[in-house]
Amino acid sequence: MNDELLLHGLVHLLGEADGIQIVGDLRHDDDLVDRLRLVAPELLVVDADHGLQLATLRTQLDPVPKIVVVMDGEESPGRALELIRAGADALVDRRSPSTDLLSAVARVLDGQTALDPHSANTLVDELRSQAMTTEFDYAGLLTRREKEVLALLTEGLDNRAIATDLFISEATVKFHLHNIMDKFGVHKRAALVSAALRGRARGGVGGRPAARIR
Repeated sequence: MNDELLLHGLVHLLGEADGIQIVGDLRHDDDLVDRLRLVAPELLVVDADHGLQLATLRTQLDPVPKIVVVMDGEESPGRALELIRAGADALVDRRSPSTDLLSAVARVLDGQTALDPHSANTLVDELRSQAMTTEFDYAGLLTRREKEVLALLTEGLDNRAIATDLFISEATVKFHLHNIMDKFGVHKRAALVSAALRGRARGGVGGRPAARIR
């Protein structure tokens, strides 16, 4: 890592821990891989905020060390899942107490994985956000008329009012709502309205403004 304050703090902390021998404190530079091959660490504690390509690094080392990543969940809330997919064995947030880091290191050295509470929350938020994005991708499958019907539904209009507003029959409104529910994977109007409102808040569902004066 290139953050001198963080680096020296971690070296001191880990150097005082039982059962841990520090074999090197390295910076991100062009010689990183060569020096890692030379010291052959069993475990790396790396800073995620300097563009480190973790997956690439792992392919260049043999044997591959265990990896604990120190990250800033507030500055990079969307990286937790990316780092895990790239091969991180543990994530520890910079805001976490030293005991969380030592616990993560101990678990990884014992062959396990670890998330400190901050990183766990970051990962859960990221997964939920991705699930919401996936859910509201269905909006891209809606026809123009279906989007209009859905927009009016979220404004609280019943079938008759929607039909009047769009100059179509109530039967046609019911037909469109049935198709929309199928595309969203819901079976009740309330669930559809809830999903649509959440999607609109995230920019996932188009249509008319959320509030109108009639």
